Amino acid sequence: MDELNERLLAELRRYAGSRLKDVARGAETRALAALLVEKYGYGLAKALNVFEELHGRPQSDLGRQIEQVVREVDADAVRHRRLRWDTRPADLALGGDDTPPP
Repeated sequence: MDELNERLLAELRRYAGSRLKDVARGAETRALAALLVEKYGYGLAKALNVFEELHGRPQSDLGRQIEQVVREVDADAVRHRRLRWDTRPADLALGGDDTPPP
């Protein structure tokens, strides 16, 4: 892993730490925090891929590392993701319940 990849992963971990602080103080559920971390991570990965493409470098795969960080935030992230995808239209339950909509 090169320096840029390492720095982006460190940035993702910093962001995840911030989300976990919000979980600890009751401001977010783990499901919401993990979703935010996932989307932020995918944005970082896309930017890295564009940079690598423009500079003729091989494409990195941050996906595995992103998924690991997401699961550190929410151990049930895979189930929560599936519940969101199975719901049409996908939505977030904003009533304080930790369970995404059925």
